[in-house]
Amino acid sequence: MNRAKKSIPNSIIIFMLFAMLGTTGVLAQSFKYTYKGVEFKCKTKKGKTRIVAFNNECTRVVIPSEVKDKKGIKHNVDCVDLYYLEAPRYKTHTIAIEPGITEIAPYCFYQFAELSDIYIPNTIEHIGKKAFNKKHIPNFTMPSTINEADLIAGLAVYPQAGDTQQPIDPMVGIDLSAYSDQTNESENRISEQTVTFETSAITPGTSDIDTQIPMGRGERENTFCLIIANEKYSNQDTPDVKYALQDGVTFNNYCLRTLRLPKSNVRFVKNAKYLDIKRQIDWLKMVAEAYGKEANFLVYYAGHGMADEKGNCKLIPSDVSINDVNNGFSLKELYTELGELTTNNVLVLVDACFSGNDRDDIAATNEEHRGIVREVKNEVATGNVVVLTATSETETALSFEEQAHGLFSYYLMKKIRETGGDVTYGELYDYVKKNVMKKSVVVKSKKQTPSVTVSATIKENWRNMKF
Repeated sequence: MNRAKKSIPNSIIIFMLFAMLGTTGVLAQSFKYTYKGVEFKCKTKKGKTRIVAFNNECTRVVIPSEVKDKKGIKHNVDCVDLYYLEAPRYKTHTIAIEPGITEIAPYCFYQFAELSDIYIPNTIEHIGKKAFNKKHIPNFTMPSTINEADLIAGLAVYPQAGDTQQPIDPMVGIDLSAYSDQTNESENRISEQTVTFETSAITPGTSDIDTQIPMGRGERENTFCLIIANEKYSNQDTPDVKYALQDGVTFNNYCLRTLRLPKSNVRFVKNAKYLDIKRQIDWLKMVAEAYGKEANFLVYYAGHGMADEKGNCKLIPSDVSINDVNNGFSLKELYTELGELTTNNVLVLVDACFSGNDRDDIAATNEEHRGIVREVKNEVATGNVVVLTATSETETALSFEEQAHGLFSYYLMKKIRETGGDVTYGELYDYVKKNVMKKSVVVKSKKQTPSVTVSATIKENWRNMKF
């Protein structure tokens, strides 16, 4: 038996169409949204919002995780999708993607020939193939779940969003509130030629050593690094160490990018407590037992230091008061433990002083402890250990506001950048000492003289050693 086909009334069809369109009244919509001085072009379709373009003249850009359409309705941004065939040449050199965005589309930054730095949050769940051009690889600051080699190779990446084991927060060191592209490129990018010593401090993360990190050649699979950056201290009587965290973040980037250490070979500890330091030294010991003479070690510290009543130098963990120096981590103990390791060589870099002053050369200790040190002991290195320290005797390890780093750390990383990491310890020390001595006098009217301590075992050949 044939059944007659029933027609659907027009009123029902219209009702169904409106239900499909939703409250916005359209299946897809395009709109523009201005954020931190940058105009973005956005597209929303099927409940998913993408950013598809922005002003190509902008040099420093924060990609927002939330936008508003013409009606003022808020949309969470799901994807960054900036590729299209006739896209203009982007002049952007620094991009920060706000946390909350989950996808970077295929070929997204393929046309960004001047992109030098990109900050990728740990909310990203998918990065499409060839999101970056092999010819224009930027410096990545991103979670440990993302393999840089895969990005360079043009592979699609599916990191686990929200990973809590990443060594650093991708947004540390970049002040998102300061981003606005209403200035010229020459005003945004700080170079040795444009810096004048009368200028005020720049935003951390925007120094020339932060944004122009070269890619080294060949991985150093047997080199292991411990980075400790102590900026914040839990005791109210202990001041912060200006720019110490940025020092650590940038040095970590040089280890991964320029020195080409595998991520698993680098431990970066922020605001390390006493037990944190002990645990990381134990890790170095285990590595030394496993690798023996094949291993090289690199230990970097930025934070407070202090000498006790007898002149014994101590590193100050984040949970120890600078006025309770006896509970600090003994520099002598550190040198001894590292000297006992069976390794090829160990380079220790200490951006701290033992004068009791902070990086602004202001007394960090209370009235009872100020001026108690008449002499600071020069701790003896043993084994295959070379130590480069920011100061000599009771000098202060100064900050360098014009580059938002410690003065010692800035020139240390500047030399690594200029040489692509192919530098001997002797060349590194000579460069850092010469430039720190000059700048400390000109910028701060203070004397700062980096020093070197070498064990007797390698006294004759330490200058020719390399990373």
